Amino acid sequence: MLDTIVSRASELAGTDGGAIYEYEDAMRQFHLRATHNFADDFVAELRATPLVYGEGAVGRAAESREPVGIADILDASVYTSRLRDTLLAAGYRALLAVPLLSEDEVVGALVVNRRAPGEFDARTVELLRTFATQSALAIQNARLFREIEDKGRQLEAANRHKDEFLASMSHELRTPLNAVIGFSEVLLERMFGEVNPKQEEYLNDILASGRHLLSLINDILDLAKIEAGRMELDLEEFDLPQAIDNALVLIRERATRKGLSLDVRLAGDLGAARGDQRKIKQVLLNLLSNAVKFTPEGGRIEVRGQRVDSQAEISVADTGIGIAADDLEAVFEEFRQVGTDYTKKHEGTGLGLTLSRKFVELHGGRIWVKSQPGQGSTFTFTIPVTAWPTS
Repeated sequence: MLDTIVSRASELAGTDGGAIYEYEDAMRQFHLRATHNFADDFVAELRATPLVYGEGAVGRAAESREPVGIADILDASVYTSRLRDTLLAAGYRALLAVPLLSEDEVVGALVVNRRAPGEFDARTVELLRTFATQSALAIQNARLFREIEDKGRQLEAANRHKDEFLASMSHELRTPLNAVIGFSEVLLERMFGEVNPKQEEYLNDILASGRHLLSLINDILDLAKIEAGRMELDLEEFDLPQAIDNALVLIRERATRKGLSLDVRLAGDLGAARGDQRKIKQVLLNLLSNAVKFTPEGGRIEVRGQRVDSQAEISVADTGIGIAADDLEAVFEEFRQVGTDYTKKHEGTGLGLTLSRKFVELHGGRIWVKSQPGQGSTFTFTIPVTAWPTS
């Protein structure tokens, strides 16, 4: 872009060559960025000699914020610069420097050179002002692009360090945590002798807390993998009704303890699905666990499954506390727990529904919720039954 600008400016001004400099405020220097019709050795000399703010025509133009013309470089009384001898040796006798301004801040300079001495007329000065405006915009855009690239590299490095940290911490946390869970289970099984009721109560608390913390670690790691684009699906065809039944087995006892009734109705043609069975089971468990958690004692949970075209549509409905209209999208956001004091009494990471949505979307499906406060909620998701979405 700058090459095009300086080329057009030099040609339309009727000069023999030109250059565009970028100003670096921290060093108070001008560095060559583009040239037109200059010999290679002359360009090398210009690159090796950065101009200082206030020095020569370029430095004075920046200082005054106005164009500076030199009618005859040979006249030492009007032009003093480290480049004077270099310009004369290259055959140039006159030059015009116009500052590049962005909101009155100097970002560079546009210079045209002429082999014949003489003043530059007003038309040429105004023409160069126009090109200077375009040059300033181009330099600002280039700076913004470089800044975006730099930020992108920094963000990439930060994400890499975050992933390395999470991987390391997950190992460091999982190893002792699995030991705590394992030893708690061993003690509860009385493998080292009897435990009294109070000890059993404490061991159950330790086991439950350990499992909860392990689940939280796994959720955070899964979310980090998805956001980094490194979550891989273990694709296979599996029996979807059986997968739903397996998930129900894990929550049925909790539902019974609360006096909740479970009503499951799956269409006969639901059949096999294609996807990552473990992740689909996790979606089902998240929805069923929430239904049990937020449905008061004596309530009802309904599970429905049907085939809609090439998709399986699974829904989990409850007669729980419901969700306000303003919170229907927020429930899928990371670490968000919406609702009343009732919801805040129940432990949770705020990641279950976030992961559920991401897992479903990775399968090419979608998930949504319908709800009204005090009237329960219905979460529905779809996944492919026979066709797999192409990338």
